[in-house]
Amino acid sequence: MTPAISRRSICKFLAAGFAIALTSSSFAQEWVATTADTNYQWQSISCSTNGEQMVAVAVDDGDGNGGTISVSTNRGDAWWQPSSEVKELWQSVASSAKGKNLVAAVNQNLDGTPGNLYVSTNSGSTWKAIRSPTNFWYSVSSSADGTRLVAADSGMGDGQIYYSSNSGASWTDTTAPTNDWAAVTMSSNGLILAAADSGFGDGLIYVSTNAGKAWTATTAPSYPWTCLTSSADGAVLAAADTGLGDNLVWLSTNSGSAWNPTSAPTDQWASLAASADGHQLVAADSGSGDGLIYCSSNTGTTWTATGTVGLWTSVASSADGSILAAASSPGGIYVLQQIPALTLQRAGANLAISWPSSSAAAGLALWQNFDLTSTNWSRVVAQPGLTNNFYELLVPPTAESNCFYRLQEP
Repeated sequence: MTPAISRRSICKFLAAGFAIALTSSSFAQEWVATTADTNYQWQSISCSTNGEQMVAVAVDDGDGNGGTISVSTNRGDAWWQPSSEVKELWQSVASSAKGKNLVAAVNQNLDGTPGNLYVSTNSGSTWKAIRSPTNFWYSVSSSADGTRLVAADSGMGDGQIYYSSNSGASWTDTTAPTNDWAAVTMSSNGLILAAADSGFGDGLIYVSTNAGKAWTATTAPSYPWTCLTSSADGAVLAAADTGLGDNLVWLSTNSGSAWNPTSAPTDQWASLAASADGHQLVAADSGSGDGLIYCSSNTGTTWTATGTVGLWTSVASSADGSILAAASSPGGIYVLQQIPALTLQRAGANLAISWPSSSAAAGLALWQNFDLTSTNWSRVVAQPGLTNNFYELLVPPTAESNCFYRLQEP
């Protein structure tokens, strides 16, 4: 899958120097269907911080045989099942920062009994059931290094939240109140936790700042919450309900001390994801509303509809928010790579071409062409420098009257 090419930045060289005909700072947004099976009922998806490693779980294969785990190591280009594939009713999956340590939850076994938690320490190549309580698991989350894990029960079991500080080798029942937990998330260091009740309990959102030893009900309204996400430091929290509440996306920028509704449209929200700093947010509709995916690049102040209509169940984001993944049930898995556009400016006698060093830009190179009517694009040999998270390349004027640039794979 070739990343979407950024808008072309055009410059025109004149005898007395050169003039910039077009600059762009926008992001190209195009959801692309991956090769993941479109018949599977995909339930949850997660990715590494750079977006390269992706893991998804399905609750069913479309024929009533249970679901599977699928892994991609190239941003969704290709998907494969582990050799020790386990057919179960998979509910949730979470990834460590590098995508090496993974945790997945089974809501219930094929015979209807409570499910297990599974871990992988080799990027999903093999999985093993871990010594945890069997419950009707509904949500899992992982710290950046994968050593701290949290798992929440839907309430069909004991309705508790369990915590592990040793990659799942042992689990502790936290002091969280008994509730019908719909979603749980944790900060990158695994110490700040947040959990949302589906409404069959008290319908509140709780926060723990000491790895689950104590929990506090936040000021979030009492709603049937369905999804929850947090920034890496746990300061930014976003939550949404099933449509039985206000159908909005709510936001807290102080670890749950205060909550406010965002400008997201009223919808049947199924999943939320955030960038590491919480500025980039993505929200997916379940299909009961408009079936669209919305993105915000300013912590929920404004939202833009992206992508095609789907029965979305889960979304995931790279740390910088430039790579997004979305799962549909059924309908497959889609990836959006927000390739940064080029910015041009005069730098003495040269032209300075720069672009953000986002995850989506990794592996891309600068190419040039003197005539847009031809296909004779050539790669710029000079290598850009990296300053303040921006790639920059100084280009001298050429003998040609026009020169066009774009980013693309080598």
